[in-house]
Amino acid sequence: MSAYTDEFERELANIICSFSGMSLPLNLPAWVENLGITTNSKIQDVARIGSAGHKTDIVICFDNGKILKVSAKMSSADYFGNWYSHDRVIREFGDDIFQKLTIDCTNWANSWINNSNASLFVGVSICFGKRSGNTSREFTEVFTVNDIIKIVAGTGTGIETANCLYSSSDLPNSLQELFEILKPIDSTTITSLSENFKLIYRPINPLTEGTNRGKCTYTQFIPNYPLRIQTRIDNLNDLKSLGSFQKVSANSLNHNRVLNELRDNYNIFIPRKVK
Repeated sequence: MSAYTDEFERELANIICSFSGMSLPLNLPAWVENLGITTNSKIQDVARIGSAGHKTDIVICFDNGKILKVSAKMSSADYFGNWYSHDRVIREFGDDIFQKLTIDCTNWANSWINNSNASLFVGVSICFGKRSGNTSREFTEVFTVNDIIKIVAGTGTGIETANCLYSSSDLPNSLQELFEILKPIDSTTITSLSENFKLIYRPINPLTEGTNRGKCTYTQFIPNYPLRIQTRIDNLNDLKSLGSFQKVSANSLNHNRVLNELRDNYNIFIPRKVK
């Protein structure tokens, strides 16, 4: 999270807190009333809880015991989730989504390796967010709407799982404006949101990237056979003649480990940028 986003969430929480004790608008959205929050409800407490693995950023507690769990996303935000590990994908979204990701990512990598814009890579990491160009995929090409809801809201019924979205760079001036900006995390909201946010594939070039090589990869380059002697490979054309990308298991495989396996098991030495 950037310092700017962090400060925005603090300001938003403080403003919502300033509405404590006020009467709610008479024309509350139906989805709010369906959560048991009525015009007679009053904000009792506001807490900012955003942290790694949590989709909820701000919890709004009402005097009747009902809560809004807000995922705050500025309209300029680039990511819903950055650098997902295998464990995190399975923990937050389930094994089915992990399997979909690894299959699609492998197919994409075997296509991207032939793209004239591609540079050397042995694996591909993932993010969810804004991206144009060839290294992004439409959410709906890989996921169902329910899958995307999990990505945005998280899973489960606890505080960490959001039930509404604040997607704006503007702070509310009133309770009325707050409830106009808040949207339920449902199929209608998510379908609209998915038009602007993508599944981002991040092929990592070991020659130019240092710390990112430690991120999990969702596909890996596997040679057809070991080379007779250790051979230096520093370009994509030479690499792709030796094998193809294959699906990974949920074993936290990262780019450094792939590079090690290529060197130790296949006599393929790929230089790495010094961190």
